[in-house]
Amino acid sequence: MLHHTTVLVMAKDRFVAALLGALIELSGRSVAFREDDETSDAAVRRTRPDLVICDCALGLSTCTEIAAVARLAGVKLLMFSASHTDREARDIAGLYGVQSFVLPVKPRDFMESLDRVMETTIPT
Repeated sequence: MLHHTTVLVMAKDRFVAALLGALIELSGRSVAFREDDETSDAAVRRTRPDLVICDCALGLSTCTEIAAVARLAGVKLLMFSASHTDREARDIAGLYGVQSFVLPVKPRDFMESLDRVMETTIPT
């Protein structure tokens, strides 16, 4: 199924980013990655994504920046974590008005969350 959407992946670990990117591409979506020296804002402007996927392992200040940039750009946001407890991660996601949160990252759960987020409307 071809979705004609672009997903921007922002993950701390390049291997994790590559795995998520492969899953996204298998679903027929385009995938982009934030460059090492690139700000979140610059990455969103460069790629013009429909969805940003953010790794909680990037840290609180980076996740806050990514959430603010996504909100201002009208872009959907999905957060994931393999390192936070379920409660911690969901609390963090709740602070940012995240449309969906995946923990732990299992391929089927991740893709179901991605599809669900893409079908939602961004609250204004």
